[in-house]
Amino acid sequence: MNEKKLHIMIMGVSIFDGMAGSTRVRNLFQPLVGKGMLRANNLIYETDNKVSIGKEGRLNDIGFRIVGFRLGNPFSIFSFWIKGNAFLRKSRLAGAKNIIYNYNYPDLKNIVFLMYGRMLGYKIVFDIIEDNRFEAHVGFVNKVRIKTSLVLFKLSRYFTKAYVAISDHLYKRAEENAKGKIPVHLIPITVNLDYFTMNGRPVNGNDLKVFYGGSFAPKDGLAYLLEAFEEVSRKNHSIKLILTGLGHPADVEKIKAKIAASSAKDRILFKGFLATDEYYALLNSCDIFCMTRVNSKFANAGFPFKLGEFLASGKGVIATKVGDVPRYLHNEQNALLIEPDSVADIVKALSAFIDDPGKINVLGAAARKTAEANFDSEKVSRELLSIFNSI
Repeated sequence: MNEKKLHIMIMGVSIFDGMAGSTRVRNLFQPLVGKGMLRANNLIYETDNKVSIGKEGRLNDIGFRIVGFRLGNPFSIFSFWIKGNAFLRKSRLAGAKNIIYNYNYPDLKNIVFLMYGRMLGYKIVFDIIEDNRFEAHVGFVNKVRIKTSLVLFKLSRYFTKAYVAISDHLYKRAEENAKGKIPVHLIPITVNLDYFTMNGRPVNGNDLKVFYGGSFAPKDGLAYLLEAFEEVSRKNHSIKLILTGLGHPADVEKIKAKIAASSAKDRILFKGFLATDEYYALLNSCDIFCMTRVNSKFANAGFPFKLGEFLASGKGVIATKVGDVPRYLHNEQNALLIEPDSVADIVKALSAFIDDPGKINVLGAAARKTAEANFDSEKVSRELLSIFNSI
Protein backbone atom coordinates (compact mmCIF):
# COMPACT_ATOMS: atom_id res chain seq x y z
CA MET A 1 0.00 0.00 0.00
CA ASN A 2 1.26 3.48 -0.83
CA GLU A 3 1.83 5.22 2.51
CA LYS A 4 0.20 8.43 1.28
CA LYS A 5 -3.17 6.70 0.87
CA LEU A 6 -3.81 6.42 4.60
CA HIS A 7 -2.95 9.00 7.24
CA ILE A 8 -3.87 8.61 10.92
CA MET A 9 -3.90 11.40 13.49
CA ILE A 10 -3.54 9.80 16.93
CA MET A 11 -5.21 11.78 19.71
CA GLY A 12 -5.88 11.29 23.42
CA VAL A 13 -2.58 9.58 24.25
CA SER A 14 1.15 10.04 23.77
CA ILE A 15 2.55 7.18 21.72
CA PHE A 16 6.05 7.79 23.08
CA ASP A 17 5.98 7.25 26.85
CA GLY A 18 5.83 3.98 28.75
CA MET A 19 2.35 4.14 30.21
CA ALA A 20 -0.15 1.37 29.50
CA GLY A 21 -2.28 3.38 27.08
CA SER A 22 0.80 4.54 25.20
CA THR A 23 1.99 0.96 24.91
CA ARG A 24 -1.35 -0.19 23.49
CA VAL A 25 -1.35 2.48 20.81
CA ARG A 26 2.35 2.10 20.00
CA ASN A 27 1.89 -1.65 19.57
CA LEU A 28 -1.02 -1.04 17.21
CA PHE A 29 0.63 1.59 15.04
CA GLN A 30 4.38 1.00 14.90
CA PRO A 31 4.12 -2.27 12.94
CA LEU A 32 1.99 -0.47 10.35
CA VAL A 33 4.13 2.67 10.20
CA GLY A 34 7.32 0.61 10.07
CA LYS A 35 6.08 -1.32 7.05
CA GLY A 36 4.87 1.81 5.25
CA MET A 37 1.22 0.76 5.42
CA LEU A 38 0.16 4.15 6.74
CA ARG A 39 1.49 7.49 7.90
CA ALA A 40 0.80 8.71 11.42
CA ASN A 41 1.00 11.85 13.52
CA ASN A 42 0.33 12.30 17.22
CA LEU A 43 -1.41 15.32 18.73
CA ILE A 44 -0.38 15.06 22.39
CA TYR A 45 -1.93 16.82 25.36
CA GLU A 46 0.77 18.12 27.67
CA THR A 47 -0.65 16.27 30.68
CA ASP A 48 -0.52 12.95 28.80
CA ASN A 49 3.21 12.98 28.04
CA LYS A 50 5.60 11.63 30.69
CA VAL A 51 8.90 11.81 28.78
CA SER A 52 10.93 14.73 27.46
CA ILE A 53 10.69 14.82 23.67
CA GLY A 54 10.33 18.53 22.94
CA LYS A 55 7.24 20.41 21.78
CA GLU A 56 7.22 19.28 18.16
CA GLY A 57 9.16 16.89 15.98
CA ARG A 58 9.33 13.38 14.62
CA LEU A 59 10.21 10.13 16.39
CA ASN A 60 10.14 6.62 14.94
CA ASP A 61 8.62 8.02 11.73
CA ILE A 62 5.68 9.52 13.64
CA GLY A 63 5.27 13.29 13.74
CA PHE A 64 4.07 14.89 16.97
CA ARG A 65 2.95 18.18 18.50
CA ILE A 66 2.43 18.76 22.23
CA VAL A 67 -0.23 21.29 23.23
CA GLY A 68 -1.47 22.34 26.64
CA PHE A 69 -3.38 24.86 28.70
CA ARG A 70 -3.53 25.98 32.33
CA LEU A 71 -6.70 25.89 34.40
CA GLY A 72 -5.49 29.01 36.19
CA ASN A 73 -5.31 30.88 32.89
CA PRO A 74 -8.63 30.60 30.99
CA PHE A 75 -7.18 32.40 27.96
CA SER A 76 -4.62 29.63 27.45
CA ILE A 77 -7.40 27.41 26.11
CA PHE A 78 -7.46 29.51 22.93
CA SER A 79 -3.75 28.87 22.33
CA PHE A 80 -4.42 25.18 23.00
CA TRP A 81 -7.15 25.06 20.36
CA ILE A 82 -5.26 27.17 17.82
CA LYS A 83 -2.05 25.12 18.02
CA GLY A 84 -3.88 21.80 17.98
CA ASN A 85 -6.06 22.74 15.03
CA ALA A 86 -3.03 24.08 13.16
CA PHE A 87 -1.32 20.70 13.59
CA LEU A 88 -4.42 18.90 12.31
CA ARG A 89 -4.50 21.18 9.28
CA LYS A 90 -0.77 20.96 8.57
CA SER A 91 -0.68 17.17 8.93
CA ARG A 92 -3.65 16.43 6.68
CA LEU A 93 -2.59 14.66 3.48
CA ALA A 94 -4.27 15.82 0.30
CA GLY A 95 -5.67 12.95 -1.74
CA ALA A 96 -5.39 10.52 1.18
CA LYS A 97 -7.89 9.00 3.60
CA ASN A 98 -7.32 11.04 6.76
CA ILE A 99 -8.53 9.48 10.01
CA ILE A 100 -8.52 10.68 13.61
CA TYR A 101 -7.93 7.74 15.93
CA ASN A 102 -9.10 9.02 19.32
CA TYR A 103 -7.98 7.06 22.35
CA ASN A 104 -11.06 6.75 24.58
CA TYR A 105 -14.07 9.07 24.67
CA PRO A 106 -14.94 12.47 23.22
CA ASP A 107 -14.80 15.11 25.96
CA LEU A 108 -14.31 18.82 26.56
CA LYS A 109 -10.59 18.56 25.90
CA ASN A 110 -10.83 17.01 22.44
CA ILE A 111 -14.23 17.94 21.03
CA VAL A 112 -12.99 21.13 19.32
CA PHE A 113 -10.22 19.16 17.59
CA LEU A 114 -12.64 16.41 16.59
CA MET A 115 -15.13 18.82 15.06
CA TYR A 116 -12.47 20.87 13.30
CA GLY A 117 -10.84 17.70 12.01
CA ARG A 118 -14.20 16.56 10.67
CA MET A 119 -14.54 19.88 8.85
CA LEU A 120 -11.12 19.24 7.29
CA GLY A 121 -12.29 15.85 6.04
CA TYR A 122 -10.92 13.57 8.76
CA LYS A 123 -12.98 10.49 9.57
CA ILE A 124 -13.17 9.64 13.29
CA VAL A 125 -12.61 6.34 15.11
CA PHE A 126 -12.91 5.97 18.89
CA ASP A 127 -10.92 3.33 20.80
CA ILE A 128 -12.87 2.70 24.02
CA ILE A 129 -10.64 1.25 26.73
CA GLU A 130 -12.58 1.86 29.97
CA ASP A 131 -16.09 2.55 31.21
CA ASN A 132 -15.96 6.19 32.27
CA ARG A 133 -19.12 5.78 34.34
CA PHE A 134 -17.02 3.92 36.90
CA GLU A 135 -13.88 6.08 37.18
CA ALA A 136 -12.31 6.30 40.61
CA HIS A 137 -10.76 9.74 41.15
CA VAL A 138 -13.53 12.25 40.61
CA GLY A 139 -12.56 15.77 41.63
CA PHE A 140 -14.58 18.72 40.33
CA VAL A 141 -12.71 19.00 37.02
CA ASN A 142 -12.88 15.26 36.39
CA LYS A 143 -16.55 15.20 37.32
CA VAL A 144 -17.30 17.86 34.70
CA ARG A 145 -15.16 16.05 32.12
CA ILE A 146 -16.89 12.72 32.75
CA LYS A 147 -20.40 14.19 32.70
CA THR A 148 -19.75 15.92 29.39
CA SER A 149 -18.04 12.86 27.92
CA LEU A 150 -21.12 10.77 28.70
CA VAL A 151 -23.26 13.20 26.72
CA LEU A 152 -20.75 13.51 23.88
CA PHE A 153 -20.36 9.73 23.67
CA LYS A 154 -24.10 9.37 23.12
CA LEU A 155 -23.90 11.94 20.34
CA SER A 156 -20.73 10.47 18.83
CA ARG A 157 -22.66 8.00 16.69
CA TYR A 158 -23.57 10.99 14.53
CA PHE A 159 -19.96 12.01 13.84
CA THR A 160 -17.84 8.86 14.09
CA LYS A 161 -17.24 6.13 11.52
CA ALA A 162 -16.39 3.25 13.87
CA TYR A 163 -15.90 2.23 17.49
CA VAL A 164 -13.10 -0.01 18.68
CA ALA A 165 -13.45 -1.64 22.11
CA ILE A 166 -10.87 -3.46 24.21
CA SER A 167 -13.26 -5.81 26.06
CA ASP A 168 -16.56 -7.58 25.61
CA HIS A 169 -18.23 -5.26 28.13
CA LEU A 170 -17.08 -2.17 26.25
CA TYR A 171 -17.95 -3.76 22.91
CA LYS A 172 -21.53 -4.19 24.11
CA ARG A 173 -21.62 -0.64 25.44
CA ALA A 174 -20.37 0.76 22.12
CA GLU A 175 -22.77 -1.47 20.20
CA GLU A 176 -25.68 -0.20 22.28
CA ASN A 177 -24.62 3.38 21.60
CA ALA A 178 -24.11 2.76 17.87
CA LYS A 179 -27.71 1.54 17.46
CA GLY A 180 -26.74 -0.26 14.28
CA LYS A 181 -25.67 2.96 12.57
CA ILE A 182 -21.90 2.40 12.69
CA PRO A 183 -19.65 -0.67 13.03
CA VAL A 184 -18.17 -1.80 16.35
CA HIS A 185 -14.96 -3.87 16.53
CA LEU A 186 -13.29 -5.79 19.35
CA ILE A 187 -9.52 -5.17 19.47
CA PRO A 188 -8.02 -6.72 22.63
CA ILE A 189 -4.80 -5.86 24.43
CA THR A 190 -1.58 -6.05 22.42
CA VAL A 191 2.00 -7.04 23.15
CA ASN A 192 5.22 -6.54 21.23
CA LEU A 193 6.76 -10.01 21.43
CA ASP A 194 10.16 -8.69 20.37
CA TYR A 195 10.70 -7.31 23.87
CA PHE A 196 10.72 -10.79 25.35
CA THR A 197 13.94 -12.30 24.04
CA MET A 198 14.77 -13.92 27.39
CA ASN A 199 11.69 -16.14 27.42
CA GLY A 200 12.27 -19.74 28.35
CA ARG A 201 14.98 -19.05 30.96
CA PRO A 202 14.68 -22.04 33.31
CA VAL A 203 13.42 -21.21 36.78
CA ASN A 204 15.13 -23.15 39.56
CA GLY A 205 13.25 -21.80 42.58
CA ASN A 206 16.09 -19.78 44.07
CA ASP A 207 15.64 -16.04 44.65
CA LEU A 208 12.29 -15.86 42.90
CA LYS A 209 11.09 -12.41 41.86
CA VAL A 210 7.39 -11.53 41.91
CA PHE A 211 6.38 -8.67 39.60
CA TYR A 212 3.56 -6.12 39.70
CA GLY A 213 3.09 -3.39 37.10
CA GLY A 214 0.25 -0.89 37.15
CA SER A 215 -1.20 2.32 38.50
CA PHE A 216 -1.30 1.41 42.23
CA ALA A 217 -5.03 2.22 42.16
CA PRO A 218 -7.48 0.31 44.39
CA LYS A 219 -8.82 -1.49 41.29
CA ASP A 220 -5.47 -3.31 40.97
CA GLY A 221 -5.86 -5.10 44.30
CA LEU A 222 -2.26 -4.37 45.25
CA ALA A 223 -3.18 -4.16 48.94
CA TYR A 224 -4.20 -7.83 48.79
CA LEU A 225 -0.96 -8.75 47.03
CA LEU A 226 1.15 -6.95 49.64
CA GLU A 227 -0.62 -8.77 52.46
CA ALA A 228 -0.26 -12.11 50.70
CA PHE A 229 3.43 -11.49 49.98
CA GLU A 230 4.06 -10.69 53.63
CA GLU A 231 2.55 -14.03 54.62
CA VAL A 232 4.43 -16.02 51.98
CA SER A 233 7.74 -14.33 52.76
CA ARG A 234 7.67 -15.63 56.33
CA LYS A 235 8.47 -19.09 54.97
CA ASN A 236 10.46 -18.05 51.90
CA HIS A 237 13.21 -15.67 52.90
CA SER A 238 14.76 -15.12 49.46
CA ILE A 239 11.63 -14.16 47.51
CA LYS A 240 11.29 -10.53 46.35
CA LEU A 241 8.35 -8.40 45.23
CA ILE A 242 9.00 -5.71 42.62
CA LEU A 243 6.50 -2.90 42.04
CA THR A 244 6.54 -0.71 38.93
CA GLY A 245 4.24 1.90 37.45
CA LEU A 246 2.90 5.41 37.84
CA GLY A 247 -0.29 6.35 39.61
CA HIS A 248 -2.35 8.97 41.36
CA PRO A 249 -0.22 10.48 44.18
CA ALA A 250 -2.81 9.57 46.82
CA ASP A 251 -2.79 5.92 45.72
CA VAL A 252 1.00 5.78 45.61
CA GLU A 253 1.33 7.21 49.12
CA LYS A 254 -1.10 4.64 50.51
CA ILE A 255 0.89 1.81 48.95
CA LYS A 256 4.19 3.21 50.23
CA ALA A 257 2.69 3.42 53.72
CA LYS A 258 1.63 -0.24 53.51
CA ILE A 259 5.12 -1.22 52.39
CA ALA A 260 6.70 0.72 55.26
CA ALA A 261 4.46 -1.11 57.74
CA SER A 262 5.14 -4.55 56.27
CA SER A 263 7.42 -7.05 57.99
CA ALA A 264 8.65 -7.92 54.48
CA LYS A 265 9.50 -4.32 53.53
CA ASP A 266 13.18 -5.15 52.97
CA ARG A 267 12.17 -7.51 50.17
CA ILE A 268 9.69 -5.18 48.48
CA LEU A 269 11.32 -3.02 45.82
CA PHE A 270 9.30 0.02 44.76
CA LYS A 271 10.70 0.95 41.34
CA GLY A 272 7.99 3.37 40.20
CA PHE A 273 7.93 4.55 36.60
CA LEU A 274 10.73 3.15 34.42
CA ALA A 275 11.98 4.02 30.95
CA THR A 276 10.92 1.46 28.33
CA ASP A 277 14.23 -0.42 28.01
CA GLU A 278 14.76 -0.54 31.77
CA TYR A 279 11.19 -1.72 32.32
CA TYR A 280 11.44 -4.64 29.88
CA ALA A 281 14.88 -5.65 31.15
CA LEU A 282 13.44 -5.85 34.66
CA LEU A 283 10.30 -7.64 33.51
CA ASN A 284 12.35 -10.29 31.70
CA SER A 285 14.36 -10.95 34.86
CA CYS A 286 11.29 -11.81 36.96
CA ASP A 287 9.61 -15.17 37.51
CA ILE A 288 6.04 -14.70 38.75
CA PHE A 289 3.64 -12.04 37.48
CA CYS A 290 0.57 -10.92 39.41
CA MET A 291 -2.58 -9.33 38.01
CA THR A 292 -4.79 -9.02 41.09
CA ARG A 293 -7.61 -6.75 39.96
CA VAL A 294 -10.55 -6.51 42.36
CA ASN A 295 -14.17 -7.38 41.66
CA SER A 296 -15.39 -3.86 40.83
CA LYS A 297 -17.46 -2.46 37.98
CA PHE A 298 -14.46 -0.51 36.68
CA ALA A 299 -12.12 -3.51 36.79
CA ASN A 300 -14.64 -5.83 35.14
CA ALA A 301 -15.40 -3.37 32.35
CA GLY A 302 -11.92 -3.07 30.84
CA PHE A 303 -9.04 -5.42 30.23
CA PRO A 304 -5.69 -5.23 32.09
CA PHE A 305 -3.07 -3.98 29.61
CA LYS A 306 -0.16 -5.61 31.42
CA LEU A 307 -1.62 -9.11 31.21
CA GLY A 308 -0.47 -9.54 27.61
CA GLU A 309 3.10 -8.72 28.62
CA PHE A 310 2.94 -11.06 31.60
CA LEU A 311 1.84 -13.90 29.35
CA ALA A 312 4.48 -13.07 26.74
CA SER A 313 7.20 -13.35 29.37
CA GLY A 314 6.84 -17.12 29.31
CA LYS A 315 6.81 -17.24 33.11
CA GLY A 316 4.25 -17.91 35.83
CA VAL A 317 1.11 -15.76 35.76
CA ILE A 318 -1.39 -15.29 38.58
CA ALA A 319 -4.61 -13.54 37.53
CA THR A 320 -7.95 -12.81 39.12
CA LYS A 321 -11.09 -13.93 37.32
CA VAL A 322 -12.39 -10.51 36.27
CA GLY A 323 -13.76 -9.19 32.99
CA ASP A 324 -12.55 -11.03 29.89
CA VAL A 325 -9.68 -12.81 31.67
CA PRO A 326 -11.41 -16.25 31.79
CA ARG A 327 -11.96 -16.02 28.03
CA TYR A 328 -8.21 -16.35 27.46
CA LEU A 329 -6.82 -17.94 30.63
CA HIS A 330 -7.63 -21.34 32.11
CA ASN A 331 -6.54 -22.42 35.55
CA GLU A 332 -3.56 -24.78 35.67
CA GLN A 333 -3.30 -24.65 31.87
CA ASN A 334 -1.69 -21.30 31.05
CA ALA A 335 -1.97 -19.48 34.39
CA LEU A 336 -3.20 -19.77 37.95
CA LEU A 337 -6.64 -18.17 38.11
CA ILE A 338 -7.86 -16.94 41.48
CA GLU A 339 -10.89 -15.21 42.95
CA PRO A 340 -10.60 -11.42 43.25
CA ASP A 341 -10.28 -9.73 46.66
CA SER A 342 -8.78 -12.84 48.25
CA VAL A 343 -5.49 -12.76 50.14
CA ALA A 344 -5.81 -16.50 50.76
CA ASP A 345 -6.05 -17.24 47.02
CA ILE A 346 -2.98 -15.13 46.26
CA VAL A 347 -1.04 -16.90 49.01
CA LYS A 348 -2.10 -20.27 47.63
CA ALA A 349 -1.09 -19.36 44.07
CA LEU A 350 2.27 -17.88 45.07
CA SER A 351 3.00 -20.93 47.20
CA ALA A 352 2.12 -23.24 44.31
CA PHE A 353 4.81 -21.63 42.15
CA ILE A 354 7.34 -21.39 44.98
CA ASP A 355 6.90 -25.00 46.05
CA ASP A 356 7.00 -26.29 42.47
CA PRO A 357 9.17 -23.97 40.31
CA GLY A 358 8.76 -26.35 37.39
CA LYS A 359 5.15 -25.19 37.21
CA ILE A 360 6.45 -21.72 36.28
CA ASN A 361 8.17 -23.16 33.21
CA VAL A 362 5.26 -25.37 32.17
CA LEU A 363 2.47 -22.81 32.57
CA GLY A 364 4.78 -20.10 31.28
CA ALA A 365 5.29 -21.90 27.97
CA ALA A 366 1.51 -22.17 27.54
CA ALA A 367 1.08 -18.53 28.56
CA ARG A 368 3.52 -17.48 25.85
CA LYS A 369 1.51 -19.39 23.24
CA THR A 370 -1.64 -17.63 24.45
CA ALA A 371 0.02 -14.24 23.95
CA GLU A 372 1.24 -15.23 20.49
CA ALA A 373 -2.19 -16.48 19.42
CA ASN A 374 -4.30 -13.60 20.76
CA PHE A 375 -2.28 -10.46 21.51
CA ASP A 376 0.65 -10.33 19.08
CA SER A 377 0.85 -6.69 17.97
CA GLU A 378 1.93 -7.70 14.46
CA LYS A 379 -1.34 -9.60 14.00
CA VAL A 380 -3.69 -7.31 15.94
CA SER A 381 -2.42 -4.19 14.16
CA ARG A 382 -3.54 -5.73 10.84
CA GLU A 383 -7.06 -5.96 12.25
CA LEU A 384 -6.97 -2.25 13.00
CA LEU A 385 -5.65 -1.54 9.51
CA SER A 386 -8.59 -3.41 7.99
CA ILE A 387 -10.95 -1.23 10.03
CA PHE A 388 -9.30 1.93 8.71
CA ASN A 389 -9.50 0.63 5.15
CA SER A 390 -13.18 -0.24 5.53
CA ILE A 391 -14.43 3.21 6.53
